[in-house]
Amino acid sequence: MNEIKITVLRDDLCDNSSYIGAHLCLPATNAEIQDALEKARIDDEHPDFMVVDYACGQDYLNELLPKKASLYELDYLARRLAGMDDFEKVAFEGVVKMEGAPDLVKLINLTYNLADCNVAFAVYNDKQLGKFYVDNEFITELEKVPEKVLQYIDYEKVGRIHREAEKGVFTKTGYVVQSEPDIKVVFDSTNIPKPDGDSGYVFKLYLIEGCFEPEKAKGAWLKLPASEAEITSALSEIGVASLVDCVFTHCESSMPCFEDVFSDSEDIEMLNILSNAISKIIDSNMGTKYKAALQYEYCTDLDLAIDIAQNLDCYSFYSSLCSPEDYGRQVLLEASGLPHDDMAFKLLDFRRYGEAKMKEDGVKSTDYGLICRNGKEFVFEFCTRPQGQQIGGM
Repeated sequence: MNEIKITVLRDDLCDNSSYIGAHLCLPATNAEIQDALEKARIDDEHPDFMVVDYACGQDYLNELLPKKASLYELDYLARRLAGMDDFEKVAFEGVVKMEGAPDLVKLINLTYNLADCNVAFAVYNDKQLGKFYVDNEFITELEKVPEKVLQYIDYEKVGRIHREAEKGVFTKTGYVVQSEPDIKVVFDSTNIPKPDGDSGYVFKLYLIEGCFEPEKAKGAWLKLPASEAEITSALSEIGVASLVDCVFTHCESSMPCFEDVFSDSEDIEMLNILSNAISKIIDSNMGTKYKAALQYEYCTDLDLAIDIAQNLDCYSFYSSLCSPEDYGRQVLLEASGLPHDDMAFKLLDFRRYGEAKMKEDGVKSTDYGLICRNGKEFVFEFCTRPQGQQIGGM
């Protein structure tokens, strides 16, 4: 396991017992990082957060990684760790121990300084190190010493002298020494590479002609939303006349909530309609509300996803609220007109009141905040209105 698992918490919500922040596994795509920030309620108005509950494949790093850290720097480190072979993993542990308590920037730079390391596997103490050096004739002064005399060598002393001189360290895998002590600086905290260079799409589909031998069919990538010209270009590359003649074998989405939701039999033109609608939502900074609405409706249906996107004003969204207690306090503040620090609010059971009001108002909790349907009419264009009830179970 090379990934770094973390929990992201907004500073001013940490004392809220109902707030859990967001869990994230690095390395991640840019969309996954942004989604975690949205779940943690971190935005321009509330930018301060901490990173806790580190669970790293290189477990010695857990205590070194900082609570105050850039997610993109952590992602950079995670990508560097994920690309290491077995030798580099051992060497990295060694150079980290040599540094003592390196900060995140130095940890990233250390990943670029492993070529000058030497590793003696299964050497865990000075005695084993001394014997390793003697047996492999690394000590020139002992080259002419008779074999019968070598049995009196104090291996532990030999190992300690060389370890201290080399400033080497023991790890759980073996002994690590670095021949070049000067650290090459590659990263200066300003040149963070993007987690994924491919962007500008809601869905990215790998299209092939729908046929009985898909493994032999020509394919082309198509990013949605796509213009008529872009669709025509992809169809020409595949050698078909229409999207109706195509299926997709791979689907990526910039919205993690849509990963593995739609099958390869979905209507590609309908996916393009959804992509256009989502692009407009994102441009209006309403992407978080849309994700909450999808959870509210338990949406896994393409037609419903489009209708929700086109009826987003039918939902009231409270991204800053995490619990029934929060909702109860908010409702009473709005209804009473009293200041939030009025004595009356210190005597009320907001949790019980909030639970009752959430049930009455049809409010549900999602990963992104509280949300409910408001009084505006939901217009069904692509999916059928549920029999005997409004959408959302209201």
